[in-house]
Amino acid sequence: MSPAALARIRPEIVYAWRGPAALIVDNSGRAGTDTLTGFYFRQTRFLNTLQLTLGQVEPYRCSLAQAAPNALEVTYIHPEVERGGGGGSGSGGLGRKGDLLYRDLDLRLRYRVRPASLEVGLQIGNRWQERVELELGWLLGADFATVDEAQFGVREQSGDVETSPLPAGVRFRYLHPRLPLEAHVSGKGGEWEWSGGRLACRLSLARQEVRDLRLIIRAIDPENPLDAEGEADREDRLERWLAALSRVRARGDAPLAEITNDAMRDLGSIALLEGPEQEWLTPGAGVPLYQTLWGRDALTASWQAAILDGGSMLGDVLTLLDRLQGTVVDPQRDEEPGRIINQAKTDPLSRLGISPFVRYYADYASPLVFLISLGYQYALTGSKERLARHWPAAKRVLQWAREYGDRDGDGYLEYLTMSPNGPTHQGWKDSENAVVDEHGELVKPPIAPCEIQGYYHVALQFMAILSLVMGERKRAVELWSEAAALKERFNRDFWMEEEGFLAFGLDSRKRRIRALTSNAGHCPPTGIVATEHVPTLVSRLFEPDMFSGWGIRTLSSANPAYNPLDYHLGSVWPVENATILFGLRRYGFNEEALRLASALYDLARLWPGGRTPECVGGYARDELAHPGSYPRSNAPQTWNQTVFPLLVQSLLGLVPFAPLHLLFVDPVLPEWLPELTVERVAVGGGSVTLRFVRDEAGHCEFEVLERSGRVTVVRQPWIESTTAGWRDRIEALFG
Repeated sequence: MSPAALARIRPEIVYAWRGPAALIVDNSGRAGTDTLTGFYFRQTRFLNTLQLTLGQVEPYRCSLAQAAPNALEVTYIHPEVERGGGGGSGSGGLGRKGDLLYRDLDLRLRYRVRPASLEVGLQIGNRWQERVELELGWLLGADFATVDEAQFGVREQSGDVETSPLPAGVRFRYLHPRLPLEAHVSGKGGEWEWSGGRLACRLSLARQEVRDLRLIIRAIDPENPLDAEGEADREDRLERWLAALSRVRARGDAPLAEITNDAMRDLGSIALLEGPEQEWLTPGAGVPLYQTLWGRDALTASWQAAILDGGSMLGDVLTLLDRLQGTVVDPQRDEEPGRIINQAKTDPLSRLGISPFVRYYADYASPLVFLISLGYQYALTGSKERLARHWPAAKRVLQWAREYGDRDGDGYLEYLTMSPNGPTHQGWKDSENAVVDEHGELVKPPIAPCEIQGYYHVALQFMAILSLVMGERKRAVELWSEAAALKERFNRDFWMEEEGFLAFGLDSRKRRIRALTSNAGHCPPTGIVATEHVPTLVSRLFEPDMFSGWGIRTLSSANPAYNPLDYHLGSVWPVENATILFGLRRYGFNEEALRLASALYDLARLWPGGRTPECVGGYARDELAHPGSYPRSNAPQTWNQTVFPLLVQSLLGLVPFAPLHLLFVDPVLPEWLPELTVERVAVGGGSVTLRFVRDEAGHCEFEVLERSGRVTVVRQPWIESTTAGWRDRIEALFG
């Protein structure tokens, strides 16, 4: 059944973005009326005022639309009817305001965001029989605030802004001694002049005459310039990536294919397009607040989407994180040799050293997901050359885990933040109040979270396999044995028999943190949970206190600290639910996987464009028509945009193994999705187009529609499946 509600977050603003640039406007297409509005580049607001005026007044906004992730379109009329008649909203249109007939002028405004600039196109037309004389202008201003300063209205860095006229334009120059930033605005298509905070031109329009006008706003950062040629090169690479994507097609009225394809388009739109060319596709973490590098987010998003882009984005992410890998012990940045970066910002606060985030390392997931992603890239591409490129970095990550990650030598990874300005927690849940016990009381680090041990387990397994590929056989055996020993310890120390659940983690005294949380759901996908415990754990995850109907909650609603709108104390995160879904399929819990997939699908359809917010409320589905949203959520949030590529992969059971030119499939489809086609799935140097069909009994078949290169498709349940016996596997192969 289709959800009845249509939900919105941040309803007061609309935004468009490309690479490191973003435009945020209100619902009338203006910047300067809301604290967050403006034109941003590298998380710095280069224009805080951008308002269209006719004479001294604004035209009346009729509609606003997002034409593409980087484009907004606004229609205006001028002057608007001030007093209606008796014949409905169209009455009263024959009056005048000054020299103009009501609704005499129509205006079509298009904003196009480019990687370091904003192009503003305006068409203005005279729709009555008399010639119109008018002055059109733009109110402009700049403050060079960071996105956080703009959002909260509190400045931590400031300086004077010098304004000076340019030919047909204006320049705003930040006079901060360490931030030589400038915004250049130029007008096209008229005689533009800067005066009194306004860039204006005079127009004379005959009947039905339409005039095209333009503004070009360019962000200038002399320390790391990006010119028009650089913009074009980056956009060309992005367009080529988009053109090469696998596409999903579905029959019937289910818009899952459209949601998935649009999500991949959004993912590309969030590519940062910064640094060397081989790093351009690395995505930021989300819009409008996180348009910068977050290591864990970039890795998660790129591997979850890799089945549809052949691992291209993942390759760029690995290259960038390899380059920024930690080299020294620096407590201010929580940097340690071999550690993978948590975040890298180029906003003024980071550049000035007011915050440590210009290069910051406090995250325990990123190093391990780097190894997991490297293994997955090899499975998808079969390229030993790419593997060799990052092999030294991978070995340094393992060295970090042993020397620094395992703080007390007990075989588990425990985090403890060193930086005075860093986050308290460094696991999956990294907010200040994220870690509570069964009584709802805060738990202080050092903490060994359950999901981090799971990531460590599968990272060791991947490194064992990759060591074999690299000819290090003895090392491979050692790593595989190390993973097995970790799994045995983990199930002894983390499994809570009476709760039928995994402990959140171990505290500083190695006691179990007995809160029931979504962290436990991350563990089955990693293979660390003993097979005999998986059915009990899965069943408990779907009890009403954990499963809201929209997804698995971050914290049980029975916990005293439960808050449905708190970041990690009861909200629902689509991205981690996609991870849980992957684990359900891995162990053969197909009914539960379909239930969770349907919940995520229904959730996405609540939000315009399928852009589910960063995290949604934990309210039960039968309480409200929609679950609410965490305050100031990002939408799109990058790794949420890859929920559906991973959902499609999980439902179809797509497991690539490019070294042997194999693609395994094990499809299950819900009743609302009787058919699904995935075009040009890349495996190694080949690709294959597959069509999957569900019959009335629920059984799924597939056929190969197209094949290029060497790719053999084999039907086979996951190795760890607890529901598939030897007979099922033989029938899958030969049936």
